[in-house]
Amino acid sequence: MSPAGFQVGSPLESQGIPSFLWTKEDLKIVQKDLMAHVEDRWKSDAGRKGNGLRWRVRYRNNQNKHRTKSFHRRTEADRFAREIERSLDYGTFIDPKVSQITFDDYASNWLNNANNLRETTVVSYEGIIRNHFVPLLGSTPLAALTPDDFRHLIKRCQANGLSDSSINKICRTAKTILQTAVNDRIIHHNPLDGVRFPKESQKEIRFLTVPQLAGLVEAIDPHYQTFVLSAGILGARSGELRGLHPRNLDLKVGQLNVVEQLTEVRGTVKIVPPKTSAGTRKITLPKFLVSHLEEQTAERSTEDLVFPTENGAPIRRSNFTQRIWQPAIKAAGLNGFTFHELRHTAVALSIQIGAHPKAIQERLGHSSITVTLDRYGHLFPALDEALADGFDQAYGKTLASPPRPKELN
Repeated sequence: MSPAGFQVGSPLESQGIPSFLWTKEDLKIVQKDLMAHVEDRWKSDAGRKGNGLRWRVRYRNNQNKHRTKSFHRRTEADRFAREIERSLDYGTFIDPKVSQITFDDYASNWLNNANNLRETTVVSYEGIIRNHFVPLLGSTPLAALTPDDFRHLIKRCQANGLSDSSINKICRTAKTILQTAVNDRIIHHNPLDGVRFPKESQKEIRFLTVPQLAGLVEAIDPHYQTFVLSAGILGARSGELRGLHPRNLDLKVGQLNVVEQLTEVRGTVKIVPPKTSAGTRKITLPKFLVSHLEEQTAERSTEDLVFPTENGAPIRRSNFTQRIWQPAIKAAGLNGFTFHELRHTAVALSIQIGAHPKAIQERLGHSSITVTLDRYGHLFPALDEALADGFDQAYGKTLASPPRPKELN
């Protein structure tokens, strides 16, 4: 059995010398092999004297692999050896050789090994790595990255006209990648810790009134009118409606089941599940919309799609925007209005008829009511005033203070 604290597989055992025959001198050899130690290269190799770095530190890393590092001065070598032994003892060792991997190589490897990402997310990350990380930081070793590197990246993105939300997405991606490197014990800390990202200004939420929505529907090509009206009333996402299968539309019950959505990845159209479990939901249909959908399914739908193109193919976002949407919003006097803002319109119309925030959250498929209120809370009437009015109506008579007696003359 090997002495306590020493690993089997030492040079002595590899030479066939069993551990129970080790002498004190043997133990010193084993200890020297397992711990960081400094050697004089000029003495061990007479032909090297006066040439190259003189002092070399030999050690085994946390995976029991031999590593060496050379220095000009003995004091530097001794300091490095002590740091190596301390980090190995405390379990904080970072292999200097491994931390020299470049940001580009590590980011690409990180993305290749990420098995829980959607294809659209992978494509997005590929673009960020290729267009933003590689040109500025790609060849930099992980261990050499500094906060200033990323402050410079932010300034460069701003100079190129990128929006604050786009820059934040780039920085969050970098921070996630580097945090994985910290967790993998390739670097000691995340250089993005403490770096301030641009503050995103709250975008004004635009929505249509009922007359404006009716005017937009009227201006749209008749083949797509029910598609647009459904988006403005139900608040379903574009991909959820474009990927809606007839089996998920029950007009007898008046219900639309969101269980999948259409997405485009590298030019290929695919049907995929919603991004989150909250995205899978049932939406109750108002009766007037049911009549529109009955006509849609009878005259324009296919076996696979409730809302196809004129030739029965899936609706592609870019084609629809250019051919159908842009001419319609121009004709309706709504220049700049986007299809996604029909989702905001559905929320605004729901609030106007007194819908509870929880009902809106579930209808939209938000992960929590916090998301709904953070995004649309300012559209609600003064909830505190409404609460006070409710107390007055419900309890005012019972809890009102009695009339004060008139003062005696």
